[in-house]
Amino acid sequence: MIKIGMLLPYEDMLPIARRVIEETEIQVDYLKVVNTVDAVNEARNALEAGAHILIARGYQATLIQQYTKIPVVAMRLHAQEIGLLIQRVKNMVRKEHPKIGLIVFENMLADMSHMEELFDVELEIRYMHHLDEIHQLLMELSDEQIDFIIGGEAVCRAAGNKGIPSLIYEATDESIREALMTAADLARVAESEKLNTAQFETVLDTSFNGIIKLNTAGNIIVINKMIENLIGKDEEEVVGLPVEEILPNVDRSRIEAILEGKSESYTTSINLRGKAWMLLIAPIQYEDVITGVILSLHRITENSAESSRNRREMWLHGFSAQTNFQNIRTDNDKMQELLEEAKIFALSLSPVMIYGQAGIEDYLIAEAIHNNSDRRNGPYVSINMRGMDIEKQMEALFSREDTDQEGAGGGRGAMLKADRGTLFIKGIEHLTLRVQHQILRTMLSRAMMRTDAQPIDALDVRLIGSSKVNLQKMVKQGKFSEELYYMLQGLVLEIPSLNERMEDLRRYFDGYLKEYTERYNRRIQITEGGYQKLNELKWTGNTIQLKSFCERLVLSSSKRSVDEVQIQKLFEQLYPDVAVVQGEEKLVIYRSPERERLEKLLEKYHGNRNAVAEELGISTTTLWRRMKKYGIEPNYMN
Repeated sequence: MIKIGMLLPYEDMLPIARRVIEETEIQVDYLKVVNTVDAVNEARNALEAGAHILIARGYQATLIQQYTKIPVVAMRLHAQEIGLLIQRVKNMVRKEHPKIGLIVFENMLADMSHMEELFDVELEIRYMHHLDEIHQLLMELSDEQIDFIIGGEAVCRAAGNKGIPSLIYEATDESIREALMTAADLARVAESEKLNTAQFETVLDTSFNGIIKLNTAGNIIVINKMIENLIGKDEEEVVGLPVEEILPNVDRSRIEAILEGKSESYTTSINLRGKAWMLLIAPIQYEDVITGVILSLHRITENSAESSRNRREMWLHGFSAQTNFQNIRTDNDKMQELLEEAKIFALSLSPVMIYGQAGIEDYLIAEAIHNNSDRRNGPYVSINMRGMDIEKQMEALFSREDTDQEGAGGGRGAMLKADRGTLFIKGIEHLTLRVQHQILRTMLSRAMMRTDAQPIDALDVRLIGSSKVNLQKMVKQGKFSEELYYMLQGLVLEIPSLNERMEDLRRYFDGYLKEYTERYNRRIQITEGGYQKLNELKWTGNTIQLKSFCERLVLSSSKRSVDEVQIQKLFEQLYPDVAVVQGEEKLVIYRSPERERLEKLLEKYHGNRNAVAEELGISTTTLWRRMKKYGIEPNYMN
């Protein structure tokens, strides 16, 4: 139960307070008259005695609010009380339109509207925040030619010393009753809130879901028992921490978007303690004001009843995915959006289609989707269809032979191996129409067919495909099944190339450079011009091409400082264009007209850059930059 305490500044207020308490039948558990110097200590004593809300007046209420965290109801002078005081002053000064000064703490005064009209007086009100201000305020009112002062004991004593007549304000039943009723209302609200909180905590602790409540700063306010068990920490240890401290896979920007009202809610999948979870993020909103965020973790039901045993078997036989979303790093906004989409797709049972150039991170994303899904404890099987004829494709996907002595199914097709798990088909555009039909029938009926009417095995496989070409073009050309296309095209991810992700290109390159310089014990640095050249080149092979290029660069570089000239020359050497000239394929290195002109002039002037610059009408510095741009090294130096 919420308890009320009351501190009074004067002894003569005590009998009035007791009478009002008896009349209102409001329970006050701590009632005492205190000196102002003792107000804060007495408030703390009241708190120790069990009081939750305090009633106090004037400067005492201000001090308690300033130096403690106890809720305080400030006792105000009621309008009726102020009217009686003003009438007494008028009777004492016997002046038709007296000028009266009021010096009070701001928390003491009620609404003063129309007081001057009602009593035919002129009021000068001065608010103080500390007793030390009394002298200055009296000086101000003295200059205003005040007839009378109304204030507390300290104010009236100081006014008397200056020869200004004064009247001390006294509390009546009304001011105490009003404060007491306010405190009782607060107590009822607090009691209701306490009950609601207790009920809410009971709901939280008995929920089958993990619940986290955040404030507007994105910091933890409440977690339930399930979250405590998941993270191995008590609520007291994590309250006040950013949510990323306990859920490192959560995207902070998504939470901020919800707090700012830019997003209504967000659903994704995360991996926590080796298990797949669906994460729901929603705002806490009251009267269009967002006051926080609720995160709800829902366990994604395991697909296999014997998931632990199956997981171990799959691990032993290589049918497992190693990559999680936190392993896929990117500094590119488009790629980050794609990964967030992939996390959402992980919640589905439907096929996923990934488009991207050669050497892109499709295999990593496929593994991460598997590990964030309900199939993470089932097998993950990856197969590349490029270069296989129809018989090889059928065997690779649908063979039922079991050549593995331990029963792991080494000769079985990928579909059987991936039962209750995920099958990643890389190069799905290379599937023959017959194999496409067989996959379609298997996926539609959840059974593998020898013929359309003769099921062999019931299968439960989640399919992820990747392709370098848009399958819609193949459908129009009659090379891809229209039905399979529409089955695959529901959940689509299009991975941007490295040339569209300059931030990632630089990060990947630096990682490969570090790997190979350490492996081959070579010290190599790339100039800024060299990095600029990397951005200009076309990395159609993406990470695979970039990695092999970096290794060759480290091995073949004769200089510690590698600039754009060396990078350009090596790139042209390794990746020349192939063109058909008079029916014959030939390696062709494209040279821009400007590059051709520069090389001819350098040859003409035997590498004399001053002469070349003069003919071109440019500075030697500009010439050198252009030579660097095209990777030109003169045969003759100045």
